[in-house]
Amino acid sequence: MKFKNASIVIAFMSAAAACSTTPPVENFSVDTNPTEEVKKLEADLDQANAAQVNVLAPKNYEQAREALKDARKSLESKDDAKDVLKEVAEGRAYLKRAQEFAKVGTDNMAEVVKTRQLALEAGAKDSYAQDFRKADDKLKDVSEDIEKNKPENAMKNRDELLSAYLDLELRGIKRKNLAEAEGLVKDAERKDAKKWAPRTYAVAQKSVDDAEAFITANRHDTAQIKVVSDKALADAQHVMQVTGAAKSGEKTTSEEAALRMEAAQKDIAVKQTEIANTQAELSKTAAVAAGAQGELAKKQAIDQKYEQARAMFSKNEAEVYRQGQAIVIRLRSLEFDTAKAQLKGNNFPVLAKVQDVIAEFPTAKVIIEGHTDSKGGKEINEKVSQARADTVKSYLENNTKAQGAQFSAIGYGFQKPLASNKTESGRAQNRRVDIVITPENM
Repeated sequence: MKFKNASIVIAFMSAAAACSTTPPVENFSVDTNPTEEVKKLEADLDQANAAQVNVLAPKNYEQAREALKDARKSLESKDDAKDVLKEVAEGRAYLKRAQEFAKVGTDNMAEVVKTRQLALEAGAKDSYAQDFRKADDKLKDVSEDIEKNKPENAMKNRDELLSAYLDLELRGIKRKNLAEAEGLVKDAERKDAKKWAPRTYAVAQKSVDDAEAFITANRHDTAQIKVVSDKALADAQHVMQVTGAAKSGEKTTSEEAALRMEAAQKDIAVKQTEIANTQAELSKTAAVAAGAQGELAKKQAIDQKYEQARAMFSKNEAEVYRQGQAIVIRLRSLEFDTAKAQLKGNNFPVLAKVQDVIAEFPTAKVIIEGHTDSKGGKEINEKVSQARADTVKSYLENNTKAQGAQFSAIGYGFQKPLASNKTESGRAQNRRVDIVITPENM
């Protein structure tokens, strides 16, 4: 998962410039009911919050909330309907702009947004409120930079954000499925289970540990998580029952202790039957799951190759990131003379590494993109960028280790800048060649 910075800059440069001012407001007609409009705005803001707009466009979302608050006060004070509707209209304008920026965030931080939603569904926001708020604050900082047309921090913090929400999701899943079993095992320990029922206690503790390890490795295998969690809970309940029976055995007859044990064993048997039934159902769906596992294995293989590719290049040579299912190699060290497209000798080592990456995807589609800064006219920049893309394509195609790969080249001129063309550092970022590798069937 990587950000599409060019999209952010192009699509929202004008919006960001106006971010400190009120966006265009569409006024209501004179016969509009202000009370109904306040309710509608409140409902739409709640819906936007559920869609994560509050963290993907925090400044504009908060402005919309403030406008709603003002509209409520005016309504309660029985102010003129025009004043109420004006505040509602202003809130709607900010909400609309927030939704536009949130779409950019969603498009360019897809995995971060998805993982945050999964963490919410796992209950992490309530269970680990402080850590969740800390991650959200970091995401809001990144989103505010996007609102200001400054995507650089998004590039720097994306991996940290993804890691934080992945961790919160995993902790939430574990808590949701294992909290009761863990609590019972700890309670049994406080009641001297290690002394009175050491073997049963060991079994229960191992069941909890095994379930936790399984969830760590298979956090989205909901059906099997239920199986291992149910077993952990059954064993935890068992150790509580056995500990109680063993401790009370000093004061009761062996028959009474045996009856307690028998009842406990019956409860365990019921649980084991339920687990066996669940496992039988899982077996019936194994054929269907096999196909899904195959697709997952394919995705994991590509993920592994992506990580290998990223490790091949130094920071000064290239930046490697994901763009959907494609792998993009942004060449930083590729140098051309001014307005020229001939390769230099110092270009070949980094291009050799690109060939090694392409070789891992022998039937991939490979697009070489040429980009320039905005100096000079549009026509000359498009020609130069196309010529450079063609040169790199020709070299890679003639020296490829992947005979089934399909190569193409396109020059974008200065249509897709990464940074402002008003500064030398920005222009340097915009002069680049990108290699986009899309694996077959992805």
